Amino acid sequence: MNTRVLAAALLVASSAPAEANIDIQFDYSHDASGFFHDAGRRSALDAAANLFENRFSDQLTGITSSGSNHFDTVFLNPADPSGATVVNSNDSFAANVIRVYVGGFNFTDNTLGEGGPGGYNCSGMGGFCEDATRRGQGVVRGASAVDVAPWGGSITFDTNTNWYFGTRSGGLAPSQYDFYSVAVHELGHVLGFGTSDSFANHVVGTNFVGAASGTVPLSADLSHWAEGTTGLYDGAWQEAAMTPSIANGTRKNFTQLDFAGMQDIGWQVTAIPEASTWAMMLSGLALVGGVARRRHLAH
Repeated sequence: MNTRVLAAALLVASSAPAEANIDIQFDYSHDASGFFHDAGRRSALDAAANLFENRFSDQLTGITSSGSNHFDTVFLNPADPSGATVVNSNDSFAANVIRVYVGGFNFTDNTLGEGGPGGYNCSGMGGFCEDATRRGQGVVRGASAVDVAPWGGSITFDTNTNWYFGTRSGGLAPSQYDFYSVAVHELGHVLGFGTSDSFANHVVGTNFVGAASGTVPLSADLSHWAEGTTGLYDGAWQEAAMTPSIANGTRKNFTQLDFAGMQDIGWQVTAIPEASTWAMMLSGLALVGGVARRRHLAH
């Protein structure tokens, strides 16, 4: 069985009630390849964001650059993640908004996608930078970090993959890789899984140890669950979404274990939505027959 990778990319920073859930907004301004010109691809990406928007009830305060207060965002260019970083000077964010820059790039290895939170440069008066960093949440930096509050980040998807962009798993062919599964995985990294200080503070040896998730083995890079780790989804066991690879012809949903890990790093995870809500979201586990090849989602 061959493998392909799911990845996390991290930029180091420098110096809500349930009804006010986070709002993940995608920015296509750096999609130089035109990977997302197709509306169906954008719809699949929105569906992945909805998963977190419907379950994370954190209230993130806004960030406003003005006067002597400057918050510059820094992120990997989704059109060329190995190239120069992008800097947006004097950036601002509305309350609860998380901005994710997305695009396509032809990875020359087995990588399907690469994503992670952005960094920042900040200067200002009083507690401006501390407020901009924490966004009303707990400690998010250093050895005392117990929370995450990103402004956003970037995700790059491979342009040379035979993708399935459907919102239902029933049409996924054995030769295709499921875009929704990869998008959910990379958004997990943008939101701090394997990329935040609060995640690192739960790593003990080669395990992740948390109150909600328990003790879970990690992959060699310590930013994914170990290959083959399973969790419950819709009453059935499946390979967890935050393991480092995915097989062709397979949909990997975000399991209870994946959500438990997000809760341990600081997200306020609400109960599973009612059945009527799930019907509007992506659901169902498809394990399509045939010889499976696995590809990675990189770090």
